[in-house]
Amino acid sequence: MNYGFINDNRVVRNMSKSYEAFMRLDTSKYLGEFVGMCDGVLVAHSKSFDEVYEATKKACGTKCTPFISQVLPAECMLL
Repeated sequence: MNYGFINDNRVVRNMSKSYEAFMRLDTSKYLGEFVGMCDGVLVAHSKSFDEVYEATKKACGTKCTPFISQVLPAECMLL
């Protein structure tokens, strides 16, 4: 799978490593929180999106694209 995307007319580093790591992550500790990953490694979690975004952006620097997701209970469905 390739989850890369275009940003400012340049290809940004593929996010599949973080996506796949997120799908394997035991999210039970992070219910209701946002989690941030860089290159497949969890670098931040908080109920505040802004906190996670800033911490993840700082941790990733220019080496990779930040991956941020909210951990929702299993009974929730995003449409």
